[in-house]
Amino acid sequence: MKILHLTQKDFSLGNWSGGSTAQLYIYPENGDYATRQFALRISSATVRIPESDFTPLTGVERWITPLTGGFTLTHPGAHPVVMRPMDAPYRFSGGIPTHCVGEATDFNLMLKGITGEMAICRETAPVLPGLNAYYPVEEMTLAMDGQIWPMNAGELLVIFAEEENRLNLTEGALIRCYGNI
Repeated sequence: MKILHLTQKDFSLGNWSGGSTAQLYIYPENGDYATRQFALRISSATVRIPESDFTPLTGVERWITPLTGGFTLTHPGAHPVVMRPMDAPYRFSGGIPTHCVGEATDFNLMLKGITGEMAICRETAPVLPGLNAYYPVEEMTLAMDGQIWPMNAGELLVIFAEEENRLNLTEGALIRCYGNI
Protein backbone atom coordinates (compact mmCIF):
# COMPACT_ATOMS: atom_id res chain seq x y z
CA MET A 1 0.00 0.00 0.00
CA LYS A 2 1.32 3.44 -0.95
CA ILE A 3 0.02 6.53 0.90
CA LEU A 4 0.55 10.21 0.05
CA HIS A 5 -0.50 13.13 2.27
CA LEU A 6 -0.62 16.17 -0.04
CA THR A 7 -0.92 19.77 1.10
CA GLN A 8 -1.27 23.16 -0.62
CA LYS A 9 2.47 23.22 -1.46
CA ASP A 10 2.03 20.03 -3.54
CA PHE A 11 -0.78 21.39 -5.76
CA SER A 12 -0.28 22.93 -9.22
CA LEU A 13 -2.05 26.28 -9.65
CA GLY A 14 -3.28 27.75 -12.91
CA ASN A 15 -5.89 29.95 -14.55
CA TRP A 16 -8.73 29.30 -16.96
CA SER A 17 -11.09 31.70 -18.74
CA GLY A 18 -13.52 31.82 -15.81
CA GLY A 19 -11.16 31.88 -12.83
CA SER A 20 -8.41 29.79 -11.29
CA THR A 21 -7.79 26.09 -10.78
CA ALA A 22 -5.69 23.91 -8.50
CA GLN A 23 -4.65 20.49 -9.73
CA LEU A 24 -4.57 18.42 -6.55
CA TYR A 25 -3.46 15.14 -8.09
CA ILE A 26 -2.96 13.54 -11.49
CA TYR A 27 -2.38 9.88 -12.32
CA PRO A 28 -0.11 8.65 -13.59
CA GLU A 29 2.14 11.04 -11.70
CA ASN A 30 3.88 12.01 -14.95
CA GLY A 31 0.47 12.69 -16.54
CA ASP A 32 -0.28 15.98 -18.26
CA TYR A 33 -3.68 17.65 -18.27
CA ALA A 34 -2.82 20.10 -21.08
CA THR A 35 -2.20 17.23 -23.53
CA ARG A 36 -4.97 15.08 -21.96
CA GLN A 37 -2.45 12.41 -21.02
CA PHE A 38 -3.94 11.17 -17.74
CA ALA A 39 -6.16 8.42 -16.35
CA LEU A 40 -7.35 10.33 -13.25
CA ARG A 41 -7.24 14.01 -12.34
CA ILE A 42 -8.51 15.67 -9.14
CA SER A 43 -8.87 19.44 -9.09
CA SER A 44 -10.65 22.36 -7.52
CA ALA A 45 -11.64 25.39 -9.59
CA THR A 46 -12.91 28.83 -8.74
CA VAL A 47 -15.59 30.19 -11.07
CA ARG A 48 -15.44 34.00 -10.81
CA ILE A 49 -17.75 35.01 -13.66
CA PRO A 50 -21.56 34.71 -13.69
CA GLU A 51 -21.61 32.47 -16.79
CA SER A 52 -19.00 30.19 -18.33
CA ASP A 53 -18.58 27.18 -20.58
CA PHE A 54 -16.60 24.16 -19.45
CA THR A 55 -13.60 23.04 -21.48
CA PRO A 56 -14.65 20.19 -23.81
CA LEU A 57 -13.02 16.94 -22.68
CA THR A 58 -14.01 14.21 -25.14
CA GLY A 59 -13.49 10.74 -23.69
CA VAL A 60 -13.38 12.00 -20.10
CA GLU A 61 -15.96 11.11 -17.44
CA ARG A 62 -16.43 14.08 -15.11
CA TRP A 63 -17.75 14.38 -11.55
CA ILE A 64 -18.34 17.73 -9.84
CA THR A 65 -19.75 19.28 -6.66
CA PRO A 66 -19.57 22.85 -5.32
CA LEU A 67 -17.56 23.49 -2.15
CA THR A 68 -18.83 27.08 -1.84
CA GLY A 69 -21.39 29.10 -3.77
CA GLY A 70 -23.46 27.19 -6.29
CA PHE A 71 -24.26 26.86 -9.95
CA THR A 72 -26.64 25.52 -12.55
CA LEU A 73 -25.21 23.30 -15.27
CA THR A 74 -26.96 22.82 -18.59
CA HIS A 75 -26.30 20.48 -21.48
CA PRO A 76 -28.11 20.63 -24.86
CA GLY A 77 -31.47 18.85 -24.70
CA ALA A 78 -31.22 18.05 -20.97
CA HIS A 79 -32.81 19.46 -17.82
CA PRO A 80 -30.67 21.96 -15.87
CA VAL A 81 -28.77 20.58 -12.86
CA VAL A 82 -28.85 22.95 -9.86
CA MET A 83 -26.08 22.37 -7.33
CA ARG A 84 -25.35 23.74 -3.85
CA PRO A 85 -22.30 23.14 -1.61
CA MET A 86 -21.62 19.48 -0.87
CA ASP A 87 -24.52 18.19 -2.98
CA ALA A 88 -24.11 14.63 -4.16
CA PRO A 89 -21.53 14.77 -6.97
CA TYR A 90 -22.92 15.10 -10.48
CA ARG A 91 -21.52 12.77 -13.15
CA PHE A 92 -21.45 13.73 -16.84
CA SER A 93 -19.54 13.23 -20.06
CA GLY A 94 -16.78 15.77 -20.61
CA GLY A 95 -17.47 15.60 -24.33
CA ILE A 96 -20.89 17.23 -24.18
CA PRO A 97 -21.17 21.04 -24.12
CA THR A 98 -21.62 22.23 -20.52
CA HIS A 99 -22.78 25.75 -19.68
CA CYS A 100 -22.44 27.00 -16.09
CA VAL A 101 -24.41 29.82 -14.47
CA GLY A 102 -23.24 30.85 -11.00
CA GLU A 103 -20.07 31.61 -9.08
CA ALA A 104 -18.52 28.93 -6.90
CA THR A 105 -15.48 26.99 -5.84
CA ASP A 106 -15.94 23.44 -7.04
CA PHE A 107 -14.29 20.05 -6.66
CA ASN A 108 -13.74 17.82 -9.70
CA LEU A 109 -12.81 14.26 -10.57
CA MET A 110 -11.91 13.41 -14.17
CA LEU A 111 -11.49 9.82 -15.37
CA LYS A 112 -10.11 8.79 -18.74
CA GLY A 113 -10.04 5.13 -19.77
CA ILE A 114 -10.77 3.86 -16.25
CA THR A 115 -13.86 3.54 -14.08
CA GLY A 116 -14.37 5.23 -10.74
CA GLU A 117 -16.60 7.48 -8.69
CA MET A 118 -16.82 10.48 -6.40
CA ALA A 119 -18.91 10.58 -3.22
CA ILE A 120 -19.47 12.58 -0.03
CA CYS A 121 -18.60 10.51 3.09
CA ARG A 122 -19.28 10.99 6.79
CA GLU A 123 -18.06 8.81 9.70
CA THR A 124 -16.42 6.18 7.44
CA ALA A 125 -15.21 5.92 3.86
CA PRO A 126 -14.48 2.80 1.85
CA VAL A 127 -10.98 1.95 0.68
CA LEU A 128 -11.13 -0.17 -2.47
CA PRO A 129 -8.39 -1.84 -4.52
CA GLY A 130 -7.02 0.93 -6.71
CA LEU A 131 -6.50 4.66 -6.21
CA ASN A 132 -8.49 6.24 -3.37
CA ALA A 133 -8.28 9.96 -2.57
CA TYR A 134 -9.85 11.75 0.41
CA TYR A 135 -10.40 15.53 0.57
CA PRO A 136 -11.60 16.84 3.98
CA VAL A 137 -13.75 19.96 3.78
CA GLU A 138 -12.90 20.75 7.41
CA GLU A 139 -10.17 19.80 9.86
CA MET A 140 -10.44 16.15 10.87
CA THR A 141 -8.52 13.01 11.67
CA LEU A 142 -8.55 9.95 9.43
CA ALA A 143 -7.62 6.51 10.77
CA MET A 144 -7.13 3.02 9.36
CA ASP A 145 -5.44 -0.06 10.82
CA GLY A 146 -3.74 1.90 13.59
CA GLN A 147 -2.44 4.62 11.26
CA ILE A 148 -3.68 8.16 11.95
CA TRP A 149 -3.59 11.18 9.65
CA PRO A 150 -4.49 14.62 11.07
CA MET A 151 -5.84 16.53 8.06
CA ASN A 152 -6.58 20.19 7.45
CA ALA A 153 -9.40 21.27 5.17
CA GLY A 154 -8.25 21.26 1.57
CA GLU A 155 -5.52 18.64 1.92
CA LEU A 156 -5.58 15.32 0.07
CA LEU A 157 -4.82 11.82 1.32
CA VAL A 158 -4.14 9.38 -1.55
CA ILE A 159 -4.15 5.66 -0.80
CA PHE A 160 -3.14 3.06 -3.39
CA ALA A 161 -4.78 -0.06 -1.95
CA GLU A 162 -4.53 -3.72 -2.91
CA GLU A 163 -7.48 -4.87 -0.80
CA GLU A 164 -10.69 -3.50 0.67
CA ASN A 165 -10.63 -1.64 3.97
CA ARG A 166 -12.40 1.18 5.76
CA LEU A 167 -11.18 4.65 6.71
CA ASN A 168 -12.66 6.10 9.92
CA LEU A 169 -13.31 9.85 10.13
CA THR A 170 -13.78 12.16 13.07
CA GLU A 171 -16.72 14.58 12.84
CA GLY A 172 -17.27 16.25 9.50
CA ALA A 173 -17.39 15.32 5.87
CA LEU A 174 -14.95 14.59 3.11
CA ILE A 175 -15.06 14.01 -0.61
CA ARG A 176 -13.85 10.59 -1.72
CA CYS A 177 -12.54 9.96 -5.23
CA TYR A 178 -11.87 6.50 -6.56
CA GLY A 179 -10.18 5.21 -9.70
CA ASN A 180 -9.98 1.54 -10.60
CA ILE A 181 -6.35 1.54 -11.72
